[in-house]
Amino acid sequence: MRQVIRVLKTPVTLLILLAILGYGAYWGYQQVTFDTSRPATPCVPQDVGGTLTSDRVTVRVFNGGEKPRAAKDTRNVLLAWHYNVIAYNNSNDDVTAVTVIGNSAEDPEVRLVAQAFKNATTKGDGRVDHVVDVILPTKFEMLETVPTTLEVDGPVCLPPIAAGSASATPSASTSATPSTSPSKKK
Repeated sequence: MRQVIRVLKTPVTLLILLAILGYGAYWGYQQVTFDTSRPATPCVPQDVGGTLTSDRVTVRVFNGGEKPRAAKDTRNVLLAWHYNVIAYNNSNDDVTAVTVIGNSAEDPEVRLVAQAFKNATTKGDGRVDHVVDVILPTKFEMLETVPTTLEVDGPVCLPPIAAGSASATPSASTSATPSTSPSKKK
């Protein structure tokens, strides 16, 4: 009996250690693939007094083309015209025309941002936060005077603007001239 225990001790120990290792690998994989992203904050219906202004529109700018710094330069122009640009980066989407994406292609915030570009395409993806994404192709044109107002009927559902999130100073190298009206201070 003692000899049987002695013979089985090593394989049983190895099987127990293998089971612990397997469980550790499974647990680690579960932790790595766990979705930690926060759900988008839903938009808030806001009375804009019949006119949607650029300072109430939240935008993210993405470079979907091969032109270096396109997203950053566009961000600076939009900031100069008082849009709330919260992010800019590269995109994996390869587009041939400026694509403006929001909750719906007909939403006022999407239409206002799309007016800043020549031949922009608008799309809706049902996002609940109503943040507007702009994906830039390699070749695109912005208007020299970017529209900052749009007439609307009734309240507009817009993302809540976090304090201090939108007032970055644009660089002096932007080609567009901002409006002479003073910006709203928060």
